[in-house]
Amino acid sequence: MTLVDYSANPNQRTPCVLVLDASSSMETAGRSGITRIEALNAGLASLHEHLMEDPVAQGRVQLSIVSVGGPNNTAEIMMDWTDAINFSPFELTAGGRTPLGEGIQIGLDMIEGVKQDLRETGISYTRPWMMVISDGMPTDQASVWKSATEEAKDAERQKKLEIFAIGVEDASLEKLSEIGSKPALMLDGVKFSELFVWLSESLAAASNSRPGDELQLPSTDPWRNVKI
Repeated sequence: MTLVDYSANPNQRTPCVLVLDASSSMETAGRSGITRIEALNAGLASLHEHLMEDPVAQGRVQLSIVSVGGPNNTAEIMMDWTDAINFSPFELTAGGRTPLGEGIQIGLDMIEGVKQDLRETGISYTRPWMMVISDGMPTDQASVWKSATEEAKDAERQKKLEIFAIGVEDASLEKLSEIGSKPALMLDGVKFSELFVWLSESLAAASNSRPGDELQLPSTDPWRNVKI
């Protein structure tokens, strides 16, 4: 159920959907001994912590989460649109395959849905974000993957959203780069917390901007593998 009360909070919104890989390969442990799914869950807690430090972002940033894989071995909405102030981090459980194309399609549909809700309630919004994080190859049928990525790229070209594709160790950056107009970036090890701190700071900056403003985002160096 959506936890957004527009009547109580008519502020401008910055929506961001997270499409997160929770396939069985996310159970792999890195050099630190921490599994990828454990580090991802810790990253979500960091995202919450840092958003709570920004009073403006609390009321303007909206989040939703789509899980890809997991115990149900499917792509599904784990959290519908929620204002940051009402966001409570929770843990994803790894398992199954990687229907990433299906997850992207769900994310695109969610963005169109929230934009319609915002327009109907007279709430302004900045360009929505979709962040896709995966450590494997998509297991969708080729037609599903092609349809989802072509729709995503077309939407980004039309400035309907911003897409950030992030590969986790051993992921195919070439494949993930098919999702949007920008090349996919590789996460350094399991630096999910650093990634989500960057996301929090970036969304906070977006929430303080006006629709159409050019954003100066923080450096990706703290979390990006620059050796790729």
